[in-house]
Amino acid sequence: MMQRSLVALASSAAFLFLSVGQALAAGNLVINSMHSDPSAKKAFDAVLEKFKAENKDINVTVNVIDHESYKIQIRTWLPNNPPDVATWFAGNRAKFFVDKKLVEPIDDVWKPVEADFGEGAKKAVTFGGKKYLMPATYYHWGFYYRKDLFEKAGVSKAPATWTEFTDAVKKLKASGVTPITIGTKQAWPSAAWFDFLDLRVNGYDFHMALLAGNGNYTDPKVKKAMGLWADLVKDGAFPKNAAAMTWQEAAALLWQGKAAMYLMGNFVSTEIPKELAGKVDFFPFPEVDPNVPVSQVAPTDVYFIPAKAKNKANAKKFLSFMARPESQQLYNEMNALLSPNTKAKSDPNNLFLQKGSAILGEAKGLSQFFDRDAEPEVAKVGMDGFVEFMAYPDRLDSVLAKMEATRKRVHKK
Repeated sequence: MMQRSLVALASSAAFLFLSVGQALAAGNLVINSMHSDPSAKKAFDAVLEKFKAENKDINVTVNVIDHESYKIQIRTWLPNNPPDVATWFAGNRAKFFVDKKLVEPIDDVWKPVEADFGEGAKKAVTFGGKKYLMPATYYHWGFYYRKDLFEKAGVSKAPATWTEFTDAVKKLKASGVTPITIGTKQAWPSAAWFDFLDLRVNGYDFHMALLAGNGNYTDPKVKKAMGLWADLVKDGAFPKNAAAMTWQEAAALLWQGKAAMYLMGNFVSTEIPKELAGKVDFFPFPEVDPNVPVSQVAPTDVYFIPAKAKNKANAKKFLSFMARPESQQLYNEMNALLSPNTKAKSDPNNLFLQKGSAILGEAKGLSQFFDRDAEPEVAKVGMDGFVEFMAYPDRLDSVLAKMEATRKRVHKK
C-alpha cells in the first residue's frame, strides 16, 4: 500500500512539475503597437482575441503608442528594454535597426509560409539574405481616373506605356480638363512621382540603393527620370495652384470633373462620392522601359522580434499566427487594406482592392515610399525640392544638387 502511495505521489509530483514547467514555458508576450488609429486598433484587437483563444496559457500585454510618438520612442526602448514583438515599416526604415543588430532573424518562421507571399513582399523584409520581418498589411498606389472624362477626350483605354500615357495627357488637356491633379501643400504626394519614375526608368535595385544613401542624386540616370516629370510640368499637365492644395482638395478636382486622373494611394478610394460609383477606375503607373522589371510602391506594415526580446518562442508563435491568410484577411477586411499573404481573400466587390492585389502580387519589388525608404533629413530636403521643382521645373539641377549635398552630409559618402 505504501509503495502504491509513493508511486502515486511521485506521479502527482511529476505531473505538477510538468504542468508548472509548461506554464512557465508559455509565459508572457509583450507587444508594442503603433496602430493607435481607432479602426486599426479595433482590427488588431479582433485578431488578437483569436490568438489568445488558441494560446490561453500565454499572458499577452499590448502597449499601444500613438504613431508619431512611437517613431521617436522606438530608438530608445528597442536597444534597451524592448517588447517581444514590435510593429514597424518594411524597407530601409527596418534596415536601419537590422544593421544595428537590434532585430532577430526569423527564417524559421518564414520557411513554412514562404510560398504564400509574393516576390516583392519577400524582398521588402530580407536583408543580407535573411528575413527579419513579417508583413501583415500593405496598400497599392497608382492612377485613379474618371472613365467618362477619358471617353470624352477620346482616350479609349487606360494607358499601359509612357507613350500612351503622354498621348492621353495631350488629349485630356485639349478636351478642357486638367489631365493630372495633385496637391502639394503637404509635400509627400509629390514624392510618389519621384519613386515611380525612378523605379520605371532605372529599376528597383538602383532606386533602393539611391534612397539608402548608396547612390548619387546628380547621376544622369536620376536626371533622365526627372526629365519625364519635367516634360509633364512644362506641358501644363498639373494644376497651377497645386502648392496651395491639400491631397483632399486635389482629389475634389477629380470628383468635380475638373481633373481626369490622380496618382495616389488606395486610401483615396474611400473618398469617392457615391454619385460617382462606376465612373472612377484604376490603372497602375505605366511602363517606361520594357527592359526594366515592374516594381510598385506599396507602404507595408510589419511585425518583428527585437534581438533582446525576453520571450522569443512566444513571439515566433505570434508572428506565425500573423502570417496566416485568415489572420491577415480579418485584419485587412476591417481596414480596406490588402494582405501580403496571397492566399488571403479581399472583398470581391471592391474593384480597387482586386486590381491592387493583382499588381502587388506580380511586382518584382516593392518600394515603401520615398519618406520611408530615405533617411528622414534627405527625405525632407527631397520632398521640399520636388514641390519647388513642380513650380519651377528649370531648377531641376539645383534641386538634385541640394539633395545630393544632404545625402553626402548625412551618409558621409
